[in-house]
Amino acid sequence: MAKTEAELRREAVRRRLGGESPAEIARSLGRSRQWVAKWVRRQEGGEEDWAVGAKRGPERALHRTAAELEALVLVVRERLVANQWAQVGAEAIAWELGKLGVEPPPRRTIERILARGGATRRRSSGRREPKGVPYPEVTVERPGELHEADLVGPRHLGGGVRFYALNAIDLASHSCGIEIIPDCSDQQVAAALVSLWARLGLPVRLQLDNGGPFVAPKGLGLVVRLCLQQGVTPRFVPAREPWRNGTIEHFNNTFDKRFFRQERFSSLPHLQQRARAFESFHNDNHRYRATNGRTPAESSGQGQRRWPRPLAQLPAGWPVAGRVEFVRFIRSDQKLRLLGRAITMPETVVYEYVTAVLDLATPPTDGNLRVLRAGEIVATANITIGGR
Repeated sequence: MAKTEAELRREAVRRRLGGESPAEIARSLGRSRQWVAKWVRRQEGGEEDWAVGAKRGPERALHRTAAELEALVLVVRERLVANQWAQVGAEAIAWELGKLGVEPPPRRTIERILARGGATRRRSSGRREPKGVPYPEVTVERPGELHEADLVGPRHLGGGVRFYALNAIDLASHSCGIEIIPDCSDQQVAAALVSLWARLGLPVRLQLDNGGPFVAPKGLGLVVRLCLQQGVTPRFVPAREPWRNGTIEHFNNTFDKRFFRQERFSSLPHLQQRARAFESFHNDNHRYRATNGRTPAESSGQGQRRWPRPLAQLPAGWPVAGRVEFVRFIRSDQKLRLLGRAITMPETVVYEYVTAVLDLATPPTDGNLRVLRAGEIVATANITIGGR
């Protein structure tokens, strides 16, 4: 039976103590004379387990991040946390390390360092998805193709001053816009949209939820008319599915925790001024994995943008062209509920998402509502736009 390394070491020492020469021992055991001398010295040192040998290899794991770098990651994180507006995740920390002239470790390594330092915790996204049911997402490749917008409020300042925040975000660049308004009337929201678009540019589509003043139970109002007159297609997500507007919902949370709950505002003008400052800070500093770590300002590019016309220059009434999109889930009753109507759908689309397209350019006699599933028309209907 082959001897273990420890047994060979003990045999070499025993034979040397018996008077055998190091050369003969080394030759018979297939080792060097230096090896024999080494283990004789170890035995003479008096350690009980001298034949086992010391631990080999470096003092730290080969891929373990240097202690100095780990400490720097935690210092940078602490500095970012001190700025209530700043992002504090791995992307932001890596960017700050780069500015210090330090090669940042992989993002996952930064997350592990934060976890070891007790500086982070994982949170569930809370996103709910019906499994196995395809959803008609909009493909976004360039800035300006899709904005999401949402109305936050009512909120209150000291003294009972009420306000709303109309927030918008570009899905490609993550550029945000914030408009603080005193109420949620159609006129206030429409004016706020024009102000947002004057900074972000006009989108091809504007994705909204089904609350007022975006859409009313029995008709479409000024906000939708404004979109159509500016060449923007309003797109409404399914009712009671706010996660379909997930990007703006996430930004609303950032707006609330990083901005509104971090300061005290003396008046509505003060809040408006600080909200514009937070918008600029976000667009110049926040970094997103979806944009490969670039800021919204860096991702917006210098491409062609469309800019809105002032409200005063828009004609009265509805335009002769344009379209409005509604994404809806068809349940077992086969009903598409839209603008106060319940339109019966084919049995083939039960438990499926469809996109109902209201086309202003199509005469009502030809069916100005087309219902699409996977790009194919499954139903048509005539429907009145309505208004308020």
